Amino acid sequence: MTSGSIPHPRAGRAPRVLVVEDHRYLGGLLRDVLPQGGFEVSLVTDTNGLEMALETFEPDVILADFRLRGEDGLDLCRKVRSHALCGDVPVILHTAIDPRNLRLQEALTLPGVTLLLKPADFQTMVALLREQITHTPGAAEITPIPN
Repeated sequence: MTSGSIPHPRAGRAPRVLVVEDHRYLGGLLRDVLPQGGFEVSLVTDTNGLEMALETFEPDVILADFRLRGEDGLDLCRKVRSHALCGDVPVILHTAIDPRNLRLQEALTLPGVTLLLKPADFQTMVALLREQITHTPGAAEITPIPN
């Protein structure tokens, strides 16, 4: 963790996913469906709400659309990496843009940033979220999903 680590333990609660999605339908769908994967979810619709959500929600992982109104996923990743408390939280960029996009490629060079191409099925998304959380020291504990 960074020197500004969140001071209280995250264990003993469901893993938290901060969804950053400006498309109303998709954002609502992710907010409503991801709890079925065992996650606690908070939704923000742009990077303006990002900083407050980082401080109040304390996510274990961020699932963000790359194309946002005003700023893009590279801007978002830079804001997360510079945040005192959550600078090491994994970011999954969820996008349908060409993976060769230069700004997307630059974002993927930042530590802890992963790409998930749209459309992604639920099982793939949950598996990637869980993988990113599992590899993050101090993150919430993952509990098995009942069949």
